[in-house]
Amino acid sequence: MNSHGVLDRGSLSVISDALPKLRGAPAKVAQYVLSAPRETINLTISELASRIGVSEASIVRFSQNLGYPGFHALKIRLAEDLVAPASSTSMHEELAPDDEPVVAAQKAMAMGLRSLEDTINLLDCDALENAIAACCAAQNIYLFASGNSTPIALDLSFRLTKIGLHSRFAMDPTMQEMHASLTTPDDVAVGISYTGSSRDTVHVLGLARQCGARTVCITNHSDSPLAREADFGLYSASRVGFVGEERLSSHLAMLALTEALYVGICTARSDATERAVFRTLRATEHRKY
Repeated sequence: MNSHGVLDRGSLSVISDALPKLRGAPAKVAQYVLSAPRETINLTISELASRIGVSEASIVRFSQNLGYPGFHALKIRLAEDLVAPASSTSMHEELAPDDEPVVAAQKAMAMGLRSLEDTINLLDCDALENAIAACCAAQNIYLFASGNSTPIALDLSFRLTKIGLHSRFAMDPTMQEMHASLTTPDDVAVGISYTGSSRDTVHVLGLARQCGARTVCITNHSDSPLAREADFGLYSASRVGFVGEERLSSHLAMLALTEALYVGICTARSDATERAVFRTLRATEHRKY
């Protein structure tokens, strides 16, 4: 925890985490701060309120709901987040609509790296350890995801199968519902959703939980519908950037969490992992030159 009582991660990550559950004036404040953090720290509370079209009291409440004493304390933390080392370049700046494509790509990569650092600071090691143990003991591991999270689930399912675990992932939502309904207390269900608000993923993870399966969520938002269905939560801290109305968020941190889970499982069952990898590599070696 830092001196403000806020979890020790970047203020932009804290705001990004809170954004999905915000409505009205607080949502407007969050959107503005995330899209223009440097501009925010140079504005008075009156100027910011006028620019966004909300009351000064709304900005104060927004800051306090994040765990800061007030707007001034939030600005201090924003400034700390945005201070670049002496050797840094414009890669530490937020995305801008007039960026050259290569510069925008470099900024996005830098944003992803900062998200990884924030995720490491945020990581609940007890939750990760429990999720690893549950997966190692599971008869089956069911993965649930939709939309942009589908490739992450596919990758994890492939890798778990490679090391000898019974991993199942279906892209079709109806198949996911059937899988969830057939889970038992011997199984683990993993729900993957960046927002934590994917209706299909929340539904099937909840269904698996009702069937007695141990549940794990991998999401960027700790106070989300998906998190409420999970026994163990693994949370990323991705930075959010905006280009016009397009909301850009890095999924590198989500991938890093699946990597942490996978590596932990490999280490916990090292002998079995080694035997399975030998067999699966031998079975597929004819596919390589």
